Amino acid sequence: MSRTSRVCIVVALLFSLMLGVSGCGQQAAQSAADSGKASSAAAASDAQEVTYTLKVDATAANKSMLYDSTVSGKQGTTVYAALIDTGLKLKVNNSSGSVYVDGIDDVVASTTSPNAGWLFTVNGVAPNTDAGNVQIANGDVVVWTFTADYTKIQ
Repeated sequence: MSRTSRVCIVVALLFSLMLGVSGCGQQAAQSAADSGKASSAAAASDAQEVTYTLKVDATAANKSMLYDSTVSGKQGTTVYAALIDTGLKLKVNNSSGSVYVDGIDDVVASTTSPNAGWLFTVNGVAPNTDAGNVQIANGDVVVWTFTADYTKIQ
């Protein structure tokens, strides 16, 4: 083998070795970047979590408080989704895209009286829409209350 051939082989080997080392450095840099992205994603995920209080009160139906807890959930959770997450048995009517909760844990408005119903408030205010349209914010207090006669609520 000529000296020129050997020099070419050595140069080719050195070039291959440099590419390999360079690739490892890029891979390590990419791993570090991916790790940073994962940390940022975890922080963003934590920022998207909300903590709220959820109560389900059936005392007007001669029952007890069915649920009373502070809950952590995803930002964007609706009042209706939070109610589902309690695990309580629900009777729901979905018509025309709106959600009407008729019963919670065997306290069913339609079998009680014509004016009975389940109502909800968020921070003491009754929203002018159904529970599927109201998103819970951090620190909110959501209360579902059974009433035997909604016409007598002030």
